[in-house]
Amino acid sequence: MASTGFYFQRALIIDDSEIDVLVNRRLMQLTNFVADIMISGTGEEAIRILREECNKPEYAPDWIFLDMHLPMMSGYDFVEEFKTLPDFITKKSKIIVLSVFNKPDALKKIFENTFVAGQLEKPLTQHALLDIAHKKSVGIVSSL
Repeated sequence: MASTGFYFQRALIIDDSEIDVLVNRRLMQLTNFVADIMISGTGEEAIRILREECNKPEYAPDWIFLDMHLPMMSGYDFVEEFKTLPDFITKKSKIIVLSVFNKPDALKKIFENTFVAGQLEKPLTQHALLDIAHKKSVGIVSSL
């Protein structure tokens, strides 16, 4: 754990479900997963946050928890747009697909991106967060 008492500095949750956001934020707080939690209800808003508010490497999130089923810009579209962000973001930020979406063939292309760390099923758990924090791969599919 970092000297700040948190495992990581920043995370971005991209989810249009207020309940899921509330639960995931609380789990991150309970586990001291991150010091700062950014929230976005849409892919478009998340891209704006990453472009405008994360304009230095230290402001980029360590982890992005991405719901695949979003209004307008889907999780797939978000990943495609994410590729156009500055290198310091795409190299630092790792995306975890957070979804009940369980179609390996459909997700295969997303996992070809080095910045996509894997998939966790909803609901997020304290155990899954602690596994990530301790660099374990339990619960994370690194490739399909």
